[in-house]
Amino acid sequence: MNLSRTLPIKRAAHVYLVRGEELLLVEERMDDGSIFYGLPGGKAQPSETLADAAVRQVLVETGLHVTNLEFVSLLEGELLTGTRNECFANFARFTAAFHGELDPTDPEVVGVKWVPFEQVEGLVRYGPPPECEERNPLIWLPTRDFIAGKARAYYPI
Repeated sequence: MNLSRTLPIKRAAHVYLVRGEELLLVEERMDDGSIFYGLPGGKAQPSETLADAAVRQVLVETGLHVTNLEFVSLLEGELLTGTRNECFANFARFTAAFHGELDPTDPEVVGVKWVPFEQVEGLVRYGPPPECEERNPLIWLPTRDFIAGKARAYYPI
C-alpha cells in the first residue's frame, strides 16, 4: 500500500443468516434500475462498532432481530483502486441467531428472500459500474467459502 496518500475508510458489517441450507439475501434496486442481491448489513456509523452496525442494519433491511453474533471473517484492504470511490475497507462478516418477521423498513430494499446455497452465486452480478464494490468478486469470496464450510478469518482485498 502506498502510504504517501490518505484514503477514506469504509467500515461495514454483514450477517450470514442461515435457515437450513438457505441464506437470507436482500434485494436492492441499483441506480441503473437493476436488482442487486446482497447480504443483510451495511455501513457502520462513525462511533459504532462493526457488530452494532450489523445488528442495526439487519433490523432495518430485514425486520429481523439478531443476537449472539459470532465473528466469521474480516475483509481488509484498498478497494476500487483508481476509481472515484477508492477507499480502504474493513468489512466484517458474522453469523447470528435471529427472530422476528421479515419486514424491511429500508426504502432501498425492494425484497428479502431465502436463497438455496447452490443458487446464491448465480444471483451475484459482477462487473460495471466499478463504483459498486458489491459487484467486485473479491467481496463475494468469503460468502462462497462460508457456504462451502471453508470460511477463513481474514481476506485481504
